[in-house]
Amino acid sequence: SPIPTIGIARAVALYELYPFFKAFFSELGFRVLFSERTNKELIHKGVENAGIDTCFPVKLAYGHILSLVERGVDYLFLPSIINLKQENPYFSDCYLCPYVQSLPYTAKATFNLGSVKILSPVIRFNLKSSQIENDLVDFAETLGQTASKIREAYRVAEKTQDDFRRAIAERGKEVLAGLSEEDRAIVIISRPYNGQDPALNLELPKKLRDLDTLAIPMDFLPLDSVDVSSEWPNMYWRLGQRILSAAEIISRDPRLFALYLTNYGCGPDSFICTFFRTKMGEKPHLVIEVDEHSADVGAITRCEAFLDSIAHSKNKIGKERRVRTLSIKKGERKKIYLPYMSDHALALASAFSACGVQAEVMPPSNEESVFWGRKHTTGRECYPAIITTGDMVRQLKMENFDPENSCFFMGGSSGPCRFGQYSMLQRLILDDFGYTNVPIYAPNQAKNFFADMNIVGKDFERLAWKGIVAIDVLEKALRRIRPYEVEKGETERVYQEHLPKICEAIKNRGNLSHLMEEAAKGFSKIERANNRRPVIGLVGEFFVRSHSFSNEDIVKKLEALGLEVWSAPVNEWFLYRNFRRNMHSMLDSDWVCLLTTIIKNWVQVRDEHKLSHPFSSLETINEPSTSKILTMAEPYIHKTFEGEAIMSIGK
Repeated sequence: SPIPTIGIARAVALYELYPFFKAFFSELGFRVLFSERTNKELIHKGVENAGIDTCFPVKLAYGHILSLVERGVDYLFLPSIINLKQENPYFSDCYLCPYVQSLPYTAKATFNLGSVKILSPVIRFNLKSSQIENDLVDFAETLGQTASKIREAYRVAEKTQDDFRRAIAERGKEVLAGLSEEDRAIVIISRPYNGQDPALNLELPKKLRDLDTLAIPMDFLPLDSVDVSSEWPNMYWRLGQRILSAAEIISRDPRLFALYLTNYGCGPDSFICTFFRTKMGEKPHLVIEVDEHSADVGAITRCEAFLDSIAHSKNKIGKERRVRTLSIKKGERKKIYLPYMSDHALALASAFSACGVQAEVMPPSNEESVFWGRKHTTGRECYPAIITTGDMVRQLKMENFDPENSCFFMGGSSGPCRFGQYSMLQRLILDDFGYTNVPIYAPNQAKNFFADMNIVGKDFERLAWKGIVAIDVLEKALRRIRPYEVEKGETERVYQEHLPKICEAIKNRGNLSHLMEEAAKGFSKIERANNRRPVIGLVGEFFVRSHSFSNEDIVKKLEALGLEVWSAPVNEWFLYRNFRRNMHSMLDSDWVCLLTTIIKNWVQVRDEHKLSHPFSSLETINEPSTSKILTMAEPYIHKTFEGEAIMSIGK
């Protein structure tokens, strides 16, 4: 019988990991077909079929996938690769970006893949070898392979990939050793699928050679021997770690200069490019952004100008700029300024006050926030980063701002989305303003979350949680009743009457349950019309759906059109993070964190039920559990894909 073929796209993470998967499937007796080299027809095919606005490499991946389908492969290999093997001892996390992780899900949703069989395992290369083997066994047994055969194929594939990496490192040593002190070389800073694909790199390495300049790939540098974690401790993207390590090496070597190839719409690079420029300082470097419309003519002109700047520059070594990750320390008593994401920020400020920390919610965002945010960012960052940055800058410019006794609050995460990079970007901006002594308190929502939160008080987290839940309940009552109120403004009046009472109860550790009963009675007295309106479900990005300025007060606008809105509550994000923390704790065998999170989650769910009980007559009051939401999303997206997408799909 003919040997079955497995098609692998010459795109995104698979570009770098081709040696691994070629060896793995060959050992299992399959014939591996790599998609054709990128060409204009393939680019057109990918762009035309991309139903969503992604970065160019993902659009290009769609073209590669479709070309394999047209070639009639028996199997199409579309894995969800969550992270890469961590070779740098100074970092632990090593995520790929959400676009790359979700490629199998978006590809299946974007176009019809015909009758070809799709292989979409979840692979986490940063796990122990035995765990990776188990993941591969679970999916490869569907191909009629035995577990022992799969494990043997994995070992061969792992050795093949390691040999490939070692060969690159050895060649890099040879090239660097061959450079004299007078030589100049351009290091192509890029992701592997950017820098190695002639269509994505505009053949700039070849064109630089035509200009008598040596171009070498970033991977030739000893990236994993460099420690940049003290400056960028929460850089959880593996390729971001490598890019910043390359910047560290290049900034100190007078023979090396950087050409950074990025893409329009690249989420991680919207932050990493700024960090990279900061690290390079005054040393000449060039950043070129590529998309499907890019032509090499303009890029060549820019390269020629870049080479001229190198020839005439006195800055052969980057000007030293050490980035400090200044944050709040235990026992510090500075006034904390919080962004006004929603009324929930008022409860958070009250919890700080209850723990003896002076806290103030910044004024609601406005056009001035947008002005300052856009002025001090590149504009490529996600909108919440721009808005919260603008709020901070606006606060700095207020007459009563006291930098010696102030700090800012900004949430944090360990990836893979951009949220965890906000505080680092804002740190740079505060430093540029001269406020190097103003900390940013950014508790990470990963495993060290509890330690981060306990800096301000042992019961801070629970007080804040109760406040968030209580305001969630009030908002549900507001949205459920306001569209039907007979006397306009009555529902808003009851809401505004009880909002400060909740904050005061948190601040003084008062009886919140009694207050919720009182609020429920107040809402129940509002006279309502009987006509039922169509219901709109509001899901989406956590900040924007809650931030009335960012969403242009969409709830009230929908209500004005004769609709009723049910919105995902703020508290669901925190319960989802508990689920994530449990998942990571089990993978890492961190049983202390697992037990702590299980107990905390149980307490939080109990608090939620207790505070919402007086409003039990509201049909929107009971929320499905995180597990149920993830189960609802499972046909479309696997639970290992982290971030808000899975919660929005499930909801």
